[in-house]
Parts: sequence; structure tokens; C-alpha cells
Amino acid sequence: MIIKENTIQFLLIKKLIVILGFTIVNYKFMHDRLKSWMEKEGLKSSAFADIIGVNRATISHILSGRNKPSIDFLEKLLNAYPNINANWLISGIGYMQNKLEQKEVLVSKKIGKVVVFYDDNSFEQLNS
Repeated sequence: MIIKENTIQFLLIKKLIVILGFTIVNYKFMHDRLKSWMEKEGLKSSAFADIIGVNRATISHILSGRNKPSIDFLEKLLNAYPNINANWLISGIGYMQNKLEQKEVLVSKKIGKVVVFYDDNSFEQLNS
């Protein structure tokens, strides 16, 4: 069966190939993203394996690119470290962390007075 270039089937197949290609390319580099995250967190592979409850060899094989992370591995990782963005880890899209910590800024100024203007051009001043 020959599919002509201007048919809907051809366009769908072309789009599917692009999506699959993108997924395969990004999945290939997942171990690099995991390494980057571990470096940022200051984790050694042995300590990381102990924390999430997997064999040290499992971590070694994933980080070397020999094995792909399993769903079980990802579940353990995300349960132990809920701040890591799973979408980023798997696809490379987004930020490394789900929530970036926001620092609270303390303001030392106090309100001295509030002036309320009414639609009849009158106003009222409130002092604290």
C-alpha cells in the first residue's frame, strides 16, 4: 500500500515518527539529567541507592547508560525526592525542580495612614 504525501494518513504517520523520535532522543539522555540532579543535590551514587532503596549496581548501570530506569525505580525516586520534576527527568522539558523555593522578604515599613477617596470627591484619612 502506497500512502500519498498529501493524505491525512501520511501526515499522521509523519507526526507520529517525529513524536517517537523526540521521545527516543530525550529518553536516551535521561541518565545525564539524573547525573546533573545528583550533582546538584550533592549525592553519591551509593548513598542515593541506599536512600531510594535500590541496588547500587542498579544506579551504576543507569548512570552509565547501560540500563534504562524502570517504572519501579522512578516511583522510588519520586517518592524519596518529591521536589524533582518528573517531566524534566524523563523528557527534558521544564525545570529540574517542581517548586523553586521563594525567599520571604520581610518589610520593616509600617503603614502610617490610609486615605480613602470617594466618588463624590470627598475623602477620609485613617491613621494607624
